[in-house]
Amino acid sequence: MPDIWMLRRISIFLVLFFPVTNIVAQQLPLYSQYMENGFMLNSAMAGYDGFTSVNLTTRQQWLGIDNAPRTFSLAMQTRILKRSWQIKTRPLRNNKFIPARTGRIGVGITIFSDRYGAFSQTGITMSYAYHIPFPNSQLSFGVSGSLSQYKIDRTNVQFRIPDEKLSSIIELPFYVPDANAGVFYTHQDFYGGLSVAQLLQSAIKIGNSNLEAFHAKRSYIIMAGYRFTQRVDLVYEPSILIKTTEQLLPQVDLSLKAVYYDSYWLAFSYRTSNSVICIIGVKKNRINIGYAFDYSFNAFQGQNFGSHEINLALKFGDSAKRYKWLNRY
Repeated sequence: MPDIWMLRRISIFLVLFFPVTNIVAQQLPLYSQYMENGFMLNSAMAGYDGFTSVNLTTRQQWLGIDNAPRTFSLAMQTRILKRSWQIKTRPLRNNKFIPARTGRIGVGITIFSDRYGAFSQTGITMSYAYHIPFPNSQLSFGVSGSLSQYKIDRTNVQFRIPDEKLSSIIELPFYVPDANAGVFYTHQDFYGGLSVAQLLQSAIKIGNSNLEAFHAKRSYIIMAGYRFTQRVDLVYEPSILIKTTEQLLPQVDLSLKAVYYDSYWLAFSYRTSNSVICIIGVKKNRINIGYAFDYSFNAFQGQNFGSHEINLALKFGDSAKRYKWLNRY
């Protein structure tokens, strides 16, 4: 028989990653600094502000616990502006440089990795967005496709007696395609968006044909915020993030962010899983650095040192003259 601890690990993995009750957020990456990198949650935000942005995010869940969840993501997004060029192939003709659409197209790519003990998920997501400008506002639509690989690290698993079914799970990685869609509206003071993740509810088959397939849960994400300009050098931004499935099992983040001189920010969030989050950040030229600390008010918190998240962003280009109404922090 396989090691009892191994069976428990597999059971924990199935419960956490393929929940059948009220564990909603575990199927989707968990980020505390969604205000700084909304593109990770909504494909319609690809290039919405006219900049080319590169975001590196790393998150350590429950520091001090062995094999606790770890998340890594690298995201790049850009806006194809008026002066961009593309190569278009025409039958029986040479390729020609043709101007791209008039600055309404955004594209993005994300590479991510989640690890839960012996289990890991690695994937890539490619996004396309179309932006429609209005006086002092903008409406954006986006779609994205993803491909994820799920794998069990054999080096972290030991059996007392080899088991054929469990061995087949460990030896063979499995691949899952899926899609996301979103809409996002931004104004000088207000922004809000709705996105649908795991749109296809792809079937995830573990091991041989005798084992039951799991289905990713379609999830809905609502994000909204409002900016209050207290002084020329100080802006307050309350915001809300809601994640839920079709079974209406929501997780809510309520946040308040203060930005000073468009260069420093401090934010506090409350998550309905009974957690509080503190976020600090600084901006210097093209570099944005943010740090988040999560603390949970439950008995499990006494066994770890909280969760930690670092976000590093680089922004290139300056389209402020083209989009004067956009807030850029």
